[in-house]
Amino acid sequence: MLIKRGLREERLGCLCPFRARLGDAWLVLRLAELINGVCGCGVDEVIYRARKFTLVKRAREVGGRVVWGEYLVHPGAVGVLAVVDGKAVLVRQFRPALRSWTLEIPAGTLDGGESPEEAAVREMVEETGYRPVRLVPLLEFYPSPGLSDELIRLYFTDALEYVGVGERDPGEVDMEVVFKTPGEVLRMIESGEVRDSKTIIAFLAARARGLL
Repeated sequence: MLIKRGLREERLGCLCPFRARLGDAWLVLRLAELINGVCGCGVDEVIYRARKFTLVKRAREVGGRVVWGEYLVHPGAVGVLAVVDGKAVLVRQFRPALRSWTLEIPAGTLDGGESPEEAAVREMVEETGYRPVRLVPLLEFYPSPGLSDELIRLYFTDALEYVGVGERDPGEVDMEVVFKTPGEVLRMIESGEVRDSKTIIAFLAARARGLL
């Protein structure tokens, strides 16, 4: 079958397994591919490429119909629950999305090519000045699977050396390092004062494993 695209004709040829399952719906999907440059075979249409994530449009088959959605493709992030002299090392920072300050464990997005462990060490130095000598994996989780593929890996450490605060991102220069006992933080979680998901999960997981 041929369709016109601008002044050209293109053949609707596709070996995607979608084709056999979708029937006429496949034709709609393939037309969308040719017209919009997006493929239902799993290739995303990039809507916006930001510094830390990419917003894409993606299609999939649901009950014989083509369903479209917009999602954030993310390189992943890390968070570190660090304890020094019996106190947790936290950061108080302003979150523009919330228009408010939050109390969190040090965390950040993976840079291109680095491992999660390398990212964890880098973020600790940049945000707190402490370099982990040892990292214990706690768990990993998807903070918002309905919206993004971001995977956050959490670590625990009580073996650190102070090397001085590294170069922070421009939006983090007013970040404050805060020390609190694990008991204080757990009470703040229970009272609702701490509402950052990775911080809550890290403390509850560490307590469950007997690390606090």
